[in-house]
Amino acid sequence: MVQAATSRAVEVQARPLSRETLRYGVQELARRAGVSAELYSTWRFEFGDFGATTVFVRPGTSRRVEFPKMPAALWADVLAGRFRVSSAYWMKPPKAEQQNAIPDFRIPFSSSERKHVGPLFSQPQPDVVACAVNLPIATVLTLSRFEETLKSQRDEHGRFRTNGSVAWARGFHDRPIVDEYGLAFEQALRSLLPAWEPTGRKFRVMLGHDVDEIGLPFNFQSAIAHTLRRKSPASTLRDLLAPALGIDTAYMRFLREVVSLSRRHKLSSTIYWKCSVKGPHDTGYDPRDPKLREAIETFRDAGIGVGIHPGYETYKRPERFIFEVTALTSLLGTRQVGGRQDFLRWDPSCWISWEAERLVYDASVGFADAIGFRAGTAIPYTPWLFAENREARLLEIPVTAMDSALRGYMKLNANDALSRIRRMVERCRAVGGVFHLVWHSTTMMDRGYAKAYRTLVEELSGAPGFSSDELA
Repeated sequence: MVQAATSRAVEVQARPLSRETLRYGVQELARRAGVSAELYSTWRFEFGDFGATTVFVRPGTSRRVEFPKMPAALWADVLAGRFRVSSAYWMKPPKAEQQNAIPDFRIPFSSSERKHVGPLFSQPQPDVVACAVNLPIATVLTLSRFEETLKSQRDEHGRFRTNGSVAWARGFHDRPIVDEYGLAFEQALRSLLPAWEPTGRKFRVMLGHDVDEIGLPFNFQSAIAHTLRRKSPASTLRDLLAPALGIDTAYMRFLREVVSLSRRHKLSSTIYWKCSVKGPHDTGYDPRDPKLREAIETFRDAGIGVGIHPGYETYKRPERFIFEVTALTSLLGTRQVGGRQDFLRWDPSCWISWEAERLVYDASVGFADAIGFRAGTAIPYTPWLFAENREARLLEIPVTAMDSALRGYMKLNANDALSRIRRMVERCRAVGGVFHLVWHSTTMMDRGYAKAYRTLVEELSGAPGFSSDELA
C-alpha cells in the first residue's frame, strides 16, 4: 500500500465527508437496490460528525437507516493509503442463487477496526436498520478510484498498477462489490418498507472494438507484424495485396467479422476510432481517408455505435487530447459520443478532461493487465469529482474484460480465457450489471481466441444492450 498522500489528496481532505459526498454515496447504493428516483426524492437526511448519516426512508415516520461515523484516526489512515477491509454477511438468508454468487461482503476503506463485522445490516428496532460500517463512504471511495489519486507505483505506461490496489491485495478485484452492497441494501429496505417493490434489474451486454491499426497504406510495419507477432503470414500477404487489389486489409476484414457477429446475434457493439500521429504506440492511420470514412458510414448505417479512442500520447497532454477529440468528433458528427483512452492510460483526472470536451461517456475504467471490476461495479454511473465536490456531467461505463489482458498479461490459452470471461458474465448477471467486453479485431487472427469469441457471442445472443443516454 502507498505511504503518503499526494497534493491532490490533501486538497480533498476536508471534502470526502461533505454532505454532498455522503448523499452521493447513498444515492448510488439506492440505485443499485432498485430504489426509483421518485422514492429517493422523498428521503430525508440527517448528518452527524465524521460522516455519520441517517436516512429517513418513509415521509412522516421514523423509519430510517443509520450509517456510523468514520473515526478521525481511520480517516487519517485512508488519506495515508492505509486501507482497512472488513467482511460482513447478509442481514437475512438470501435466495440460494444470491448466496452462491455473494457468500459475503467485502468493504474496503472500512469505518470499522474489525475485520469481521457480522451482518452488514441489522434491525435493532422495528423502525431502525443499522449498517455496521459507513457504506456510503466506502461506496464513494471505490467508485471514484480514490486510491489512484494517492502516490503509488506506476507501470511502464504510467498506469496505476492493478497489483497495487486494495482489491487485488484482498482478493476481490473480480467482484462487483458496490453492486453487491445494493442487494444487501435492498434486503434492509424491504424490512422497513414491506410493501415496496424494487425496480427490476436487467443484465446487459456491451461490446467494444478499438481500432488501433489499419495496416497499409498507413503503416507498413503493422502489416509485417501479422507474421512476426501474430504468426499469421496470410494476413501479411492480404495487407500487402490490399492496395493493389482494392480489397480489405486483414484488419478491416476481421473488424467486419466481429461487427457481423454482433449483428447476427443481436448484440450492441461500438467501434472506437483513433486520429493520432504516428509514434511508438500509435500507427498513425487517418480516419478521414475516403475509404475509412466510407467504412465508418457503412458501420453507422448498420446500427453499429461509433466512438473515439484518444491515442497513447493524449494521456496527461491536454493539447494533444483536445486536438484528437476535436478531429474525431468533427468526423463522427454526433453529439452522443464517448470513448476510451488508448492502452487504458487513465486516472480520475481524465473525467474532468472528458467532461470539459462535452463527451457523453468514458469507457476507460477497467484493468489493463487483468479482468474484473476496477471500480467495484458493473453498473454505469456518473462519477464523483472530489476536487470539485460534485457529480460529474459524464457517464462512466466500466470495462469488465479486455482480450489483450487475457492474452498478453495473463497469458491464458483460449479455453481458460473463455472460462474466466464466463465467470465475469455470471457476476454481472447476478447484480443486473453491464458485461462490457473490449475485443480487438486483431485478436481474431488467433484461431483459438477467435473460436472462443464466437462461442461467447453465441452464448450471449439476444442480450439487451446499454445506451449511454439512460442516466442522462
